[in-house]
Amino acid sequence: MLQTILGLYVKSLLIAAVVVVFLSISWFLLRLVKKKDKTIQERQEVLFDLLIINVMTIPILSFGIVGILLMLRV
Repeated sequence: MLQTILGLYVKSLLIAAVVVVFLSISWFLLRLVKKKDKTIQERQEVLFDLLIINVMTIPILSFGIVGILLMLRV
């Protein structure tokens, strides 16, 4: 049972990481195309903010995905 839950958590962690990183890269590229940030320093600050947001969001989203995967498995 524990092995099953751990396996689902690892799958959901991977899914959450891929989704969040894809969305972050898309948002950052959209900012580059629209030229929202004028200097390299501003771009670097936005990139660091995105990294912090990703680190905080991935585990939380992962637990939500575990719940969905458990419901689909039953």
